[in-house]
Amino acid sequence: MSLLFEPLSLRSVTLRNRIGISPMCQYSALDGVANHWHLVHLGSRAVGGAGLIM
Repeated sequence: MSLLFEPLSLRSVTLRNRIGISPMCQYSALDGVANHWHLVHLGSRAVGGAGLIM
């Protein structure tokens, strides 16, 4: 049985599953500041069920 959808504890943080989204260089932020596109893009990943967004 896969542990992918099981919770994972990392010190004082517990993730609801083991799905993680790593940083990507799509539409890089101007001056290192996230904009509306980043909020919508990463927010949709969180709503989709990713346990960790870096």
